[in-house]
Amino acid sequence: MEAATTLWTLAVRASARRWQRFLHSRSASVLTHGSLVLLTVAEFVLLVRLPFLLAFVPCALIHHRIGVLMHEYIHGIPLARYRHNLWVLSLFDGLMLMFGTLDLFRGTHLAHHRWLNTENDPAFSAERSTRDRKGAAGWLGTLEGVQHLVYLIEVFQGRHSYVSRSRIILGAALSAAWAGFLIWIGQSHLIGNILLLTTFNLVGPVSLRGALEHHSHRGDTAFANEYRVCIPLFNLNRHVHHHEDPRCPWYLLQYRTDTPLWTLHYLTHWFHVYVWRDYVLMKPMPGRTQAAGKRSLN
Repeated sequence: MEAATTLWTLAVRASARRWQRFLHSRSASVLTHGSLVLLTVAEFVLLVRLPFLLAFVPCALIHHRIGVLMHEYIHGIPLARYRHNLWVLSLFDGLMLMFGTLDLFRGTHLAHHRWLNTENDPAFSAERSTRDRKGAAGWLGTLEGVQHLVYLIEVFQGRHSYVSRSRIILGAALSAAWAGFLIWIGQSHLIGNILLLTTFNLVGPVSLRGALEHHSHRGDTAFANEYRVCIPLFNLNRHVHHHEDPRCPWYLLQYRTDTPLWTLHYLTHWFHVYVWRDYVLMKPMPGRTQAAGKRSLN
């Protein structure tokens, strides 16, 4: 019995070592590509086969996680050449009817990494503008969708040079072409469904994450929060490590703190930031903000 137990232990350890070697190899990017394909197929199958009321919840969860995987391509992680990652982003900009806003997010997100929690960080200017407004206007300004619309207008006014207007136009053209194809094949109802899923995620999960990841009580010396989740988020909740190494793939991210925030903070942080207003943007990343940004822009 002892011999069998020993052999089993050795086999498990050998499998664990092989798995770790695989995760650190270039071939591990198949986990990202495969997950993206499976989630995309699952979402469209659900949208086509089920009434939207039944499909809404699982599709909203899937839609959010497709967005998290797009974040990997934004950082140029899954594919060796950055332009190939851009091809994937453009494809999904059209497929998810984002009308160029996915590439808008690419520009603002890389700027966020480059100037983390400083005055040049898009999150800093968004927070400052919402704090200056009162009532309904201030509340609406907290929503990611509204912030993206403001940035989109400002980009075409000649501001935010880190955002490519030509790529936004390309995304809009691809989205229009995909919408036209859906109408042509008799699936026009999918257009409204996809737009509703995108809107829901921008208003809900993305706004909640935006408040949680980089806001805390005054005096907190950290630059980002880590938190637990009930439903896997491709490890984006291990957010400190992601900012320490923006090119680290999701399957290698680790917790950097002993006590990540509890799952409930996913909901309560938003109220602390935008309703009670006792939480503020966290400190800049000491000595690493510029370096991290330059890596993520390559």
